[in-house]
Amino acid sequence: MRKIVKLIVAISIAMAAPVGGMAKPLSMILADSGLSPQDFDLLSATEKQLYTPTVKPTGTELSWSNPETGARGEVKLAAVRGDCVFVEHFVYPKGATEPIELKPQMCKAADGRWLLAP
Repeated sequence: MRKIVKLIVAISIAMAAPVGGMAKPLSMILADSGLSPQDFDLLSATEKQLYTPTVKPTGTELSWSNPETGARGEVKLAAVRGDCVFVEHFVYPKGATEPIELKPQMCKAADGRWLLAP
């Protein structure tokens, strides 16, 4: 459970807060989650493909993997409501047999940026 909370915090910080305002460095949070910064970059880039440049159909699934670290994951566009998308991640840090599940909600702001919603 702690890994899930830490990974959610890492994603929230990375997508919604300026790096300078963190109390704990993102690298430390990511290290605790079992994901490397490169894993997180792959996770984020794969997720963004679901809604940029256009929102894909609900149910679209994409996978990512990092041969350097052994981490991998799947991401699915679970739902679309208005200007918000609901995403489901199943993340396997190196050596994990059970996934870490994340369910972020991203909403499109008036300026076109996608922001993590509470």
